Formats: sequence, C-alpha cells, structure tokens
Amino acid sequence: MSTLFSAALVQPVKNPYFHQAEHRTSDRHLCNLEATSHAMEPGETLSWGAQVHDISQGGLGLTLCYPFRPGTYLAVDLQSPSGMVRTLMVRVVHVHDQRDGQWKLGCEFVKPLSEHDMQLFV
Repeated sequence: MSTLFSAALVQPVKNPYFHQAEHRTSDRHLCNLEATSHAMEPGETLSWGAQVHDISQGGLGLTLCYPFRPGTYLAVDLQSPSGMVRTLMVRVVHVHDQRDGQWKLGCEFVKPLSEHDMQLFV
C-alpha cells in the first residue's frame, strides 16, 4: 500500500518560536515584484505566478498558490521595477499556509545576490 501526500495534509507549525526567529544575515527590503516560479525537478513542467514581497542578498519571500515543499529548488523569473527579467535559483526553506488559500514561501538563493543585483530589484 502506498502513501499519498497532498497539499491538504500540510499543517502549520504552532510553536511561536518559529514565527519569531529571524534567520537572515542580510537586510530585508520590502517590495512588490511580479515573478514566475517552477520546480527544478525532472518532469516538472508547470510554472506558477508569484508575488515577491521581500528580498535580501541571501533570499526572498514569495506568495503563490502552490505549496512547494521545503528543500525544493525553484527557478524564479523575477521582474525588476524597470521591467528587466532575471532568473534566480532558490531553495525553499519554509512554507506557511495563508487564510486566503495562498502560500508564503521563504527561500534562500543558491548564490547570494551582489550589491549590484540588489540595486536592480529595490
């Protein structure tokens, strides 16, 4: 008998320590940028629209309608305020279910952004 996993089985962590812990080592910049994301797994062909709500040299926070699991590598096509699109590789660190049916993902960059790269997005 095989076990099936679905997004409906994801449960939020209730421990308040996890909601207050800040793991970033670089400054977080609030933003509102359009993005498209897709998993870097064999056979994965779907892309998901996303909204980037904050970015730092070490990672980004995004909201989308699909709960990628922690540890999943994503290619995120991020559009800068000037309209330029850049593909960034990230790894999902944590996922939180939102009341509106969307998911907030905290992701770390595979390669941290340079100061020049940060200037493109903030």
